[in-house]
Amino acid sequence: MTPRNLIAAAALMIALPLLALAQHDHMKSADTLKKAPDKTPAKTALKPAEGASIKIVAPKKDQVLKGDSVPLEYKLTKGRRGHHAHAYVDGELMGMFESEKGTLNGIKPGKHTLELRVVAEDHKTELDATDKVTFTTK
Repeated sequence: MTPRNLIAAAALMIALPLLALAQHDHMKSADTLKKAPDKTPAKTALKPAEGASIKIVAPKKDQVLKGDSVPLEYKLTKGRRGHHAHAYVDGELMGMFESEKGTLNGIKPGKHTLELRVVAEDHKTELDATDKVTFTTK
């Protein structure tokens, strides 16, 4: 085997596993989207509220909205560890809010459940301070 052939063979030996890995990761994420039955962590994953609370002001329970934008308003009590709110629609994280007003965009037509959770400053620690409301978009 010539040195040129050895170099080509070595390059293929290095590149092929990397290409296969890249394809595997791509397919894994597509499969994950199809198979994920519930994207929300279990309630046991929530940390103690330590005085934090949240109350959804808008949308109102069973409110019907037109379009794919949903105005959001809530009252937040931060407690010892609360910093901001995560908004989940049908179990999917749709936004993070530091102010008590905002808009959820890209909401498909149909009946939905909105859940707000108080979150610590690290953006990962969700507290056992939540509120839920159902609404419909047309």
